[in-house]
Formats: sequence, structure tokens, C-alpha cells
Amino acid sequence: MKRVVCLLALVTVSVTSTFGADPKPLTRPGDKALLFDLGGLANLAAGNYGGGLGFRYYIANSLALRLSLGFNTSTETTTNPVSPLPANQLGESDLSHTVFTIAPAVTYTVAKYSAVAAYVGGMVSFTSTSDTREGNSGGLGVGYDSGETYKESATEWGVAGILGVEWWPWENISFSGEYRLGYSHGSSEVESTTPGSTVTRDGPSTNGFGLGSANSGALTLSVYF
Repeated sequence: MKRVVCLLALVTVSVTSTFGADPKPLTRPGDKALLFDLGGLANLAAGNYGGGLGFRYYIANSLALRLSLGFNTSTETTTNPVSPLPANQLGESDLSHTVFTIAPAVTYTVAKYSAVAAYVGGMVSFTSTSDTREGNSGGLGVGYDSGETYKESATEWGVAGILGVEWWPWENISFSGEYRLGYSHGSSEVESTTPGSTVTRDGPSTNGFGLGSANSGALTLSVYF
């Protein structure tokens, strides 16, 4: 009985010290964290940070490097329903999609109060997207013509200033949100290939400038280790 009482007391003290402590912001050299986008309160879920992996590392007191890195590729294959196949047609039509994004940033903590830290910073970003259809030179729709391909590619780069707040409700766990004031530029290209010829033309280009909440208004969950 005494052993049970002692065990319960030990557990109670451990829980109290864990949740009753006053967490302090982690901004020292060597502090590091994995970052996740956090869904709304109605459906809590830790998702990809900026489309992929998120990481933060403090290289000096209050000065941190941050990186968002994402990559995804997929292929959808459609089988030609015609049988037997004509000599100038493919048995399958592939639609390939690839996207790569990288967004390094530097942040600096300008103020700390209790378990809250305010920070400023800057970031750059680059995104590359490519869609390729085999068997059709006129678009991304299904086609089975031998020697024909259609490709749409786009790139976007941007720069932004950052103003954010980070809150530690527990030790090694924080939530943060930030505003970004930034400029972005995007360009695109279309390439159409038929047997014996390839035609390339410029697609639409975009320019943007604005102030808004980062990550579509979602919070960022940081897990320090």
C-alpha cells in the first residue's frame, strides 16, 4: 500500500511540475525545432509546413535560420481502350506532375515577456511546377498519339518581411502566427512536341504585392528537441 501511495505521489509531483511550470521562450544558440502547419480548432491536425518540411535553428542568441522545403511528384496513367493498337498510337498516356518549393528565412527575436516572444525577419521563396502529358501535343487532356507531348511549366519567386509572435504553453512546444509583407513574380512556359518539331511559347506572368497572414491564417506548431 505504501508503495502505491508513493508512486501516486511521484506521478502527481511530476505532472504538476511539467504543466505548472512557467515555460520560457527558447531562443538560445543551438535551440532547434521541427515546424508544422496547425489546422483549425475544430479539426486539429499537424500538416506540412509551407508544403513540406519545416525546420528552425538558432545560430546565435535570438537569431534563427528557418527553412521550408517541399517536393512532390506523381504520375497518372490511362490505358488506351482501342485494341488492336494502330501503328501510330501509344498503349498508355501518362500525365506527370512535379512541384518543388524552397523558402529560407532569417528571424530575430526583438522582445520577450513571460512565455511569449515577438520576432521580425525576412524570407525569400522559390517554387517550380511542371505538368507533362504524353500522347497529346494540344493540351494536358488524354491522348495516345505516338511522338506527341505537351508540357506546362511555371516558376515563382518572392521576397517578404516578417512580423510574428510565438507562445510557449508547454516546455518545448510553441504556437506562432505571423504577418508577411511581400512581393512575388511568376512566369510560365508551354512546350508542344510533335514528330519532327517542338514549339515553345511564353505563358501568363504574374506580379503580386501585399500584406497578409502567413500559411493561409493557420498557426505554426513548433516542436523543439
